[in-house]
Amino acid sequence: MSDNSKKLAVADRHPRAMIMAVVAIVAATTALAGCSTASSTVAQPPTAKLVRMPGSSEPSVVLTQLGAERIGLETAPVTIGRDGEATLPYPALLYEPNGQTAVYVATGTLTFTRAFVTVAAIDGDTVIVKTGVAPGDRVATDGAEELLGVQNGVGEET
Repeated sequence: MSDNSKKLAVADRHPRAMIMAVVAIVAATTALAGCSTASSTVAQPPTAKLVRMPGSSEPSVVLTQLGAERIGLETAPVTIGRDGEATLPYPALLYEPNGQTAVYVATGTLTFTRAFVTVAAIDGDTVIVKTGVAPGDRVATDGAEELLGVQNGVGEET
C-alpha cells in the first residue's frame, strides 16, 4: 500500500476524528486571531467637549479629568501689575488664526471659556492686558493650545 492509500484508509475508518481535528484547528485559529496586540477599535468617550453655558455667548471647553491630565493642564492667576493693570503669564496668551489674542479663563471645575484680550504690552514672560480679563481670574497656561484646538475643531481627541 502506498503512503497516500494508507492516509485515505485512516480517513475512511475515522471520519468523525478527521472532522473533529478540522474543527479544533479552526477554533484555535479563530481564538488566536482575537489575541492581537493592536489597539481596540471600541470608541472611547471624549475627553473634552464644547458646552454652551447659560448667559454666555462663547461656548466653554469642558474637560474630563483624563483630558486635563493628557494635556498637562495648569492654570495661573491674573494679577495686578505695577500700574494697576491686569497681567498674566505669557504661556496663557494665544493667537487666533486671524491674529486676535485670547486666553482661556477657568469658569468652573475643568471648564474654560475663551476670552478675547487686548494686549497693551509684553514684558518678558508677562503680558499686560487692557481688556478681556480681570485680576483674580485664573487662566490656562499649560494646555491652553489644546483648549484652543478643541474650540476650533482641530484634533478631536484630547
